[in-house]
Amino acid sequence: MDLTVIVLYAVSTSFILYFTIRPYAFSILQFFKKYRFKGLKLIRVPKVTVIIPAYNEENTIERVLKNVLSFDYPNFEVIVADDSTDGTAEKISRFKDSRLKVVHRNDRKGWKAGAVNNALNYADPSSEYTVLLDADSIPSADLLTKLVERIQEGYDAVQGVQLPVINSEYNRIAKANSIIQSYYQLIEQPSKFYIGLPVTLTGSNFIIKTALLKEYRLNEDIGEDWELTLRLAKDGHRIAYAPDIAVKCEVPFNLKDSISQYVRWNEGMVRSTLGKINDIMQSDMSFASKADLVMTGLTPFITFALVISMITGGYIYFNQTQFRPLILFFTAFIMLSGIVTMISSASKIGLNYLYALFSEILYFVFVPFAIYASLRGIVLKHGTFIRTTKLGEIKYTIE
Repeated sequence: MDLTVIVLYAVSTSFILYFTIRPYAFSILQFFKKYRFKGLKLIRVPKVTVIIPAYNEENTIERVLKNVLSFDYPNFEVIVADDSTDGTAEKISRFKDSRLKVVHRNDRKGWKAGAVNNALNYADPSSEYTVLLDADSIPSADLLTKLVERIQEGYDAVQGVQLPVINSEYNRIAKANSIIQSYYQLIEQPSKFYIGLPVTLTGSNFIIKTALLKEYRLNEDIGEDWELTLRLAKDGHRIAYAPDIAVKCEVPFNLKDSISQYVRWNEGMVRSTLGKINDIMQSDMSFASKADLVMTGLTPFITFALVISMITGGYIYFNQTQFRPLILFFTAFIMLSGIVTMISSASKIGLNYLYALFSEILYFVFVPFAIYASLRGIVLKHGTFIRTTKLGEIKYTIE
């Protein structure tokens, strides 16, 4: 019995340690290594298609369209993939611009992925690049210029930063979500790119070759961005991360939406990873890239490991006193990693470190729901999309 418990503790804790050592390493890496882009200027201005999927975005659609139609790039079109049933269409109709197309569907088949795939059918035949932007985004006027410059350095796709700060000061939950999401955007993604590990497409603020996106299309399920990442990486396509090209976006500001978004992301990652794991391992990628993709996709399983580690660790602590120092050390190391992660993230977006502690608490609130999401990803063939509420209010003070 004791040997079985010790083995379970060792295995589960080792799995957790993989994900707790990374934040330490990535946070340190930020201070020592920066990727230097070539800094090429536009030699030509190829046609760019900007696709904005919209589902009941009446609070944000005018804001994003005003910003997008003010891009300083001279050769682009905008396609709003509108599945809305509220007043979104009426607000879009107020914009009279020859560059703007609206593609409306009467159903939500394939959710966001289905809307984007449908919009691609209406893209200008001369379009060389496609940019995806979520409807809650606030892009800068030079966004397209920067993205086109970067992809012309020899990449097949470039992912920019989704900076989750628009409503970060709405309440404590919004602050916590901003901190949690900023870690991935501002610390993990650039660190992985710096050391040559695969970059993840995150669903918005990325540019990709139009022909490539038309060839691959998006998998019409939740987690479509991660699933596309896996296929592109497997086939050897180069994806860059651009930590200097940011678009501000919103985060959930209530517990219900926070949990729903977390469940959707985790379920989609698990299902996509399990479905593609054999293809990934048989690809020509380096072992480090394969391992990183698989482990990243299985991140939701850390919650299973956490529960097992806590139960077995508690049993060992009270029944095998000689192991108590080891149990205390690993527990402290794991807990401190979460705090370091959140503090590093909070510092990046200028939020008080006290909210980093609240973010850590919120993360533990997510634990049972991550287990639920992982089980859904294992058992179900398709997920269910639940819309995250967007108020369209700007509540932040940093630039």
